[in-house]
Formats: sequence, C-alpha cells, structure tokens
Amino acid sequence: MPKIEIADDKPANTPDEEPETAPADSPDSDTETDKAVDDIQKKDSDDTLKAQDEIAEKAVVMKSSPWERCKNALVNWWNNPLKRGCAIGGLAITVIVLFSVPFTRYNIIGLVLKVPVTVQAVDSKSGAPVSGATIKLGGQTAETAANGKVTLHVHAGSKTLVAAKKYYTGSSQDELLGLSNNTFQAKLVALGRQVTVKVIDKVSGKPAVNVAVSASGAKAKTNTQGLAVLVIPSGAKTQAASLSLSGYNTASVTITAGNDLAKNTFGLTPAGKLYFLSNLSGKIDVVKTNLDGSSRQTVLIGTGNEDKYSTSLLASRDWKYLALLSKRSGDNASLYLIDTTNGDKLTTIDEGNANFTLVGWSGDRFIYQVNRNGYNNWQPNQQALKSFDPTTGHTLLLDQTQASGSNDFDYTHQSFGNVSLIGDQVVYIKNWSSYYTNTSALNGKSAELDAISADGSGHKTIKTFAPASGYQASNISVDAEGYEPGGLYLNFNDGNQDNFYDYDGGKVVADSTMTTDKFYSATYPTYLASPSNNNTFWSESRDGKNTLFVGNADGKSPKQVASLSDYNTYGWYTDNYLLVSKSSSELYIMPVGGGTPLKITDYYKPAFNYAGYGGGYGGL
Repeated sequence: MPKIEIADDKPANTPDEEPETAPADSPDSDTETDKAVDDIQKKDSDDTLKAQDEIAEKAVVMKSSPWERCKNALVNWWNNPLKRGCAIGGLAITVIVLFSVPFTRYNIIGLVLKVPVTVQAVDSKSGAPVSGATIKLGGQTAETAANGKVTLHVHAGSKTLVAAKKYYTGSSQDELLGLSNNTFQAKLVALGRQVTVKVIDKVSGKPAVNVAVSASGAKAKTNTQGLAVLVIPSGAKTQAASLSLSGYNTASVTITAGNDLAKNTFGLTPAGKLYFLSNLSGKIDVVKTNLDGSSRQTVLIGTGNEDKYSTSLLASRDWKYLALLSKRSGDNASLYLIDTTNGDKLTTIDEGNANFTLVGWSGDRFIYQVNRNGYNNWQPNQQALKSFDPTTGHTLLLDQTQASGSNDFDYTHQSFGNVSLIGDQVVYIKNWSSYYTNTSALNGKSAELDAISADGSGHKTIKTFAPASGYQASNISVDAEGYEPGGLYLNFNDGNQDNFYDYDGGKVVADSTMTTDKFYSATYPTYLASPSNNNTFWSESRDGKNTLFVGNADGKSPKQVASLSDYNTYGWYTDNYLLVSKSSSELYIMPVGGGTPLKITDYYKPAFNYAGYGGGYGGL
C-alpha cells in the first residue's frame, strides 16, 4: 500500500521555521517591488498635481472677465498653426474677392480716402454750361462756376449726384467714384425762357468774367466771353436783374426776353470814387462821382469866396486823401485835408496870414511851402517847408529860411528855389539875395541843394554853389528842371559862366553836354507815378498834339497809349486805369494799355499848373 503522508497542522513560515532560501541567481524581488510601488506613487502624485492645476486653471478662468476669457481663447486659437494658417488664407481670399469687384473695392477705399470729383451742369437741349447750379454729392454742396463746372472732394465709392437750379428740372443719378477720372455731367431741363446776357468792363470794353447775374431768384455767371445764360419765367417779356462782381459797382439792369444780344449787353463800372472841382453851381465845390460819372455827390459846398485862379485840389496817389487850397473865408486861402476813407471828413492842415504853395504827396505825407506875410527881408523864418501826416494830424517843420540885417538896405535874405519829390526824399534849393548895393553882405554865402525825408529825418546838404572868386552879386541862385522821375538838371551862374550839373541817384555830377539854350528851351514832362510806384505816365508834344506814354518807375521803356491826341495827363486810378483831361474841362478814364477814353464828367480847372508835380493827381 502506498505510503500516506499526513500534513502538519502548523502554518507555513511560522516563527519556528525558517523560510526557504532562494536560489543564488534569481532577481531581487524586494527591490523591484519597491520600484514599482514608487512609480505608482509618483504617477499618482503627478496625476494629482495635474488635476489640481487644471482645477486651479479652470477656477482662474471662471473668475476672469469675458474679455480676458475671449482674449485667452484667441491666443490659444492663434497659437494653433493649423487654425492660424486657415484663417489667414481665408482672409486673403476674401480680400482678393472684395477688391476684384470695383463696387466693393471703391466703397472699402472710400472709408478712408477722399477723391476729387468734377461735375459739369449742362442744358439738356443746347449742351451749354449751366452756371449757378447747386451740386450735391457725398455730403458736399457747391455751385457751378461760369463754365458750369465745380470740383468737390468726397469719399470714394458709390454716391448719388444731385443737380438743381431754379427754373430747371433737377437731376439725380448714381455714380461710382474711383481713384481717378471722376468727371461727370448733370443734364438740366430748362422750364422757362433762356436769355443770353453779355457783360463788359465799361472802361476797357473787354468782357467781364465771372459776373454774377441774378434775376427773380435765378442766377448765372459770365464766362470768359462775358456771356451768361439766364432762364426767366416763360411769360415774362422783361426781367429786372442785378450784376455784381468784386471790384466793380453793382448794377441794376433790365433783361429783355428774346435773342437780341445788343439789348442784353450791359457795362459794369470799376468800383471807386473820383474827386474833382466843379463850379456847376456857380461856386467852386468839391464833387465826387463813380468812375463813369454816375452817383454824383457834392462833398464840400463852396462858400463863394473861393479864388477862381488859385483854388487847387491835389489827390494822393491812392485817392485816400485830398489836399485842398481854398479861400473859403477871410483874406487868405487855407490848406485843408479831405479824408476820403473817413466819410470825406474836412480838417484844416494850415492857415493864417500866409500864402501856401502846394508841392505834392510823398506817400501819405503832404509837402507844402509857407510864405509868411508881414515879414521883412531881414527877418528869418519868412519861408518854411512843411510836411503833414494825415494819419496823425501832425504838421512837421522840415526847414525854414534864414536872414540878417536891420533894414531894406543891409539885409541878406534866403529863399527856397525848386522843390521836388524824388522817391521818399524832398529835394530842394536854397538861394541867397541882398539889396543890390549891399553885395558884400553875401560874401561867404552859398546856394545849396538839400534833401530831407518826408518824415523829417536824414537832412543833408548835397552840394553848395559859391560865386567865382572876387565876384560880387546881389543874388546867388541855382535853377533846376526835372527831366525824369529821379533826376534834375541844375544850372548855376558863378558870375563868369553857366555851370551845369546832373542830380541823379542822390549825387551831383558836372554835365558838360548841356548848354544854356538847351537847358532853358527844352520841354520837361511831368511824370505821374502810379500808386504802386512801378510805372509812370506822361505826355510829350509832337506836331502840336499830346502823345501819351506809360513807362517804368524811371520813365524808361515807354509804351505809347495815345497818339496825336487832344488829351493831357491827369493821374492814375489804381495801377489799371489812366485819367486824362481834355480842353482843361473834361475828365476821362482809359485802360492803362490804351484804348478809347470814357468820359467821366466836366470839371473846373483853375488857370494854374503845378509843373513837375509827380506826387499825386489833379494838379495839371
């Protein structure tokens, strides 16, 4: 019988027994077990930390603002290369598609860019330009010019163009504004009668451009030919209208329906007032009119005491001021100022027991000479040279004469000779005289050529003229003649011979070509300077007639503006017009380039001339 083993009731590995020893070449089972346990614990720890981070991140996200959550989402989206590439590509395709179509392209560009747009309004039947039409485009509104055109700057893209004008049917049209070549035409249908009006410059006779013509709410502007087309109500035979243009007087006219252009040709007069003397009332008044003689007004009524030979009116070159020499009361004439910029206000420049000699205007300063009555020849200050400033109302003493002695037999007496206005200088001569038996009293005396500015500064003696040695004379004097705007011929007899000089550019030099006959027989023109001082106007006698010239500031480069005429120079009105007189009683105006003079008015010219006067107008 097999042997039966009976198991031991004692559990294995009890303390009483030693465990079996593992073989020497088997792995360290305890070490592997520990490592596995560590790995599991580390993984659990990492998972726990990751979970905690995710929970914390979600908590932060939950607590952040919508904008921050949106921003974070966009950042996460953008950081995804695939999503970013798709977005960029899609956007590029969208832009290409949008910009390939002009409508969307220009509307998008128009969000930031404005472009110039030219619109011309034309008559639907004749195609003629329609001026004064109201154009509305892209929020901008403007009126068409004389050529029917207007240019506006509006945003590019699709816009509605609206054109309207009284007595026309308006138009509305959609236009697409690109980056260039934005030129459009708006056609208007006339509802009334079209009338062509022509406007000319009344002085020059040339077309007046850009004149606004208005009639019963309708308006138009003249083109380069002076023409404008106006629409008036169909049943009207005539229509009152107004013509206006900057620099011209506004004119009221009557337009006649029909095609007779001659009936609808009107003249427009340059703006301004001309002042002159008139004895139409029987007294010598100061009068003003428009440049065509209209709107005549009496500025200063004469008193009846005015002297018909000596009353004089000299205007400054810009016509802002007038110097009037007139005996309005008393025994002597007084010197007055009329300020045309201040309501033709009258003030007194100088008065008293004296005689006044007008020299002229140096800019805004008036130069004149005073000859005081009641002085004896041996008393100084008998004559004075003065300057008056109308802007301040002050009179300035420039110079006065000297004298010595005690009676009419032993005096030496100084007097003013020729006084000229050259540039901003008052150039004048001072001479000496004595009683004819007292010539020795002039020993050591010299005549002088002096200069001083109109404001009293810079006085100087340019040259002295002394008699020849041993020569005794009762007078030492210099004669002068102005031969051009900046030059004087001088003649001084030293007791032996005539000596000639030329004053030019502030210097005096001897003139060996001049002769006594030439000096005294020559006719010296008076050069009238323009307001800007850039041009001069003068006349020369040829074949017994006056030939008129305009030249530069030095009287050179002459241009003939009238030949063999009966007209004489009078002055300027601005740099654009010349004033001329005829028969010393008729006043005319003409363009600076010449042409047919337009008569302004008849006027009063005293029998007195200011030879060589070049600092203002009206003295010839």
